[in-house]
Amino acid sequence: MVETASREGFYQANCLEQSLTLWWLLHHRKIAGQLRIGVRKLNEKFEAHAWVELDGIVLNDDADVHDHYSSFTRDITSLHVQTQ
Repeated sequence: MVETASREGFYQANCLEQSLTLWWLLHHRKIAGQLRIGVRKLNEKFEAHAWVELDGIVLNDDADVHDHYSSFTRDITSLHVQTQ
């Protein structure tokens, strides 16, 4: 639904925006999806990618996204940053 809205709508959302939207929709319905952020170096370029998982199952990307990106070991939304 999120991907289709992005593709067919007036605004083309990137993977982070799409994943945040999906994560929020799940959270709003009391479904504990996990927002994942992964990185890789490809052709001397640093790349980042975002996706959502539910109980270890990738919802908005290819199931093998873990093979292409190294992700944080914890749900990114569970990390808390302390500021002074």
